[in-house]
Amino acid sequence: MADSAGDPSTSVRFLGRYGGPLVAGLGFVITRFFVAEAVVLSGGALAVAATIGSLVVGLGLTVTGVALAVGAFSPVDVADVSGGCLLGTGAMTAALAVTVAATGVDMVGAAVGTQLLVANVLLAGAVGGMVNGYRKAFLRRRRAAITRSANRARFINRLLRHEVLNAATIIDGHADLLRDDGANRERSVGAIRRGAARIESTVNGVGTIADDRAADSLALDGAVRDAVDAVRDGGDLDRSVSVEVADAETVDVDVDADDRLSVAFERLVEHAVDVRDAGAVRIETTAERHAATATVVDDGSPLSDRQRDVLERGSFPEYDDPSNGFELQAASLLVGEYGGSIRVEQGDETRVAVRLPRTTTDAAAAAVGVAYPGLRRAVAAGLGAGVAMGGLLWATSGTLPVIGALYGAESAAIGWITHLFHSVVFALLFVAGASRSGLGARLGRPLAASAAGLAWGTFLWLVAAGVLMPVWLRAVGVPAALPNLPPTGLLGHALWGVTLGLGYVLLGGRFD
Repeated sequence: MADSAGDPSTSVRFLGRYGGPLVAGLGFVITRFFVAEAVVLSGGALAVAATIGSLVVGLGLTVTGVALAVGAFSPVDVADVSGGCLLGTGAMTAALAVTVAATGVDMVGAAVGTQLLVANVLLAGAVGGMVNGYRKAFLRRRRAAITRSANRARFINRLLRHEVLNAATIIDGHADLLRDDGANRERSVGAIRRGAARIESTVNGVGTIADDRAADSLALDGAVRDAVDAVRDGGDLDRSVSVEVADAETVDVDVDADDRLSVAFERLVEHAVDVRDAGAVRIETTAERHAATATVVDDGSPLSDRQRDVLERGSFPEYDDPSNGFELQAASLLVGEYGGSIRVEQGDETRVAVRLPRTTTDAAAAAVGVAYPGLRRAVAAGLGAGVAMGGLLWATSGTLPVIGALYGAESAAIGWITHLFHSVVFALLFVAGASRSGLGARLGRPLAASAAGLAWGTFLWLVAAGVLMPVWLRAVGVPAALPNLPPTGLLGHALWGVTLGLGYVLLGGRFD
């Protein structure tokens, strides 16, 4: 859990939330003011053809940013990918600045070739940085998995050696007493039975940690209450100790875990009571965008730095340390296996916050968060709808070159590319918005999805095509009526919306 646990840095939190829009904006700026500008400078067909690749890459970068913004990705992964993209672009920008300072080239008034060079250098930095960020995220997850596997083996070895050997020693000693001194038979039999029960409990505990996780979702509130009931019914808890669930704070959400989750909370409560002498323990639950948190709050002695390292960073001690206890190691291993994290806050009370990812359905209901398969289907449906609408506009009104003018080149080729780009972006926003609306179950049928797509297409005709597009055209020096609401445009957007909704559902997409 080394890289996913603990309190993330401010930059990681910022990029995890805003990295997607930043990448989308970066891709758009590079495309609009460098690639498209190169076409404007020449206006020739050869220059248009030369910029097609750069235009597709730049707009693809923008689509990727939108997908990061609306997708149900881990904030840490989004921070890695978007941070790599921004860092790569920044490095290339610095290199260009040094080149300009050394050569005195005027990038603003430069020729087409130089404009394209600048665009391609910046796009290379952005895409290369994004690939490096993805690799960083992949390696981080892989390192965390390897660390958990090593810690699990170390934990099992220590637990078996400590608990089983101690119990075996006790059994052996009392067996000798039984043989030599029958007067202590009652006490020895009890000790042997307790030792045997201890061995059985240890083996069962090892099995809990060693088992592969089940691909389940689990109600967080239920796991918390099961843990509290198990601690209360265990028999060893001092009746003066209060262990309870803070009812006012409970939330009814499912998390991406299995039925072993309650064991993690049991171990945290046991450690607070048995090792840190807590007299009162309560568990609070809260929900976030894509995660839920259960916080174990106690009034016991504070956790030491070594104990915090076990929980927050998964740093298991090299040697057995009674103050750490096996409880913290077990909790750390289980939470890490679920892709969760643990954070400790200490003051008048000790707060151990266990943060767990919510299941895909819950995450989508809580916020704009489309799972990766849904993103792919949205892109495919958007391209299909864009082709249908583009074909209609090409045959009836010839307005596709005007769309290209938004990017500085009134060209049919540029118009087609930018039209399909708009179609994909608005398809992603449609799927994300429909998923967030809470109407996912109703929109799962083709007819309902087509009707929702029709409503979205009509809205875009009124706002995007009717108002925003004319304003944009006027800003780049192209005369346009305001508002611009021709019937052909309504027909095209209606066809686009129906095709989008129908296509997404037929491809297996869901709005939840």
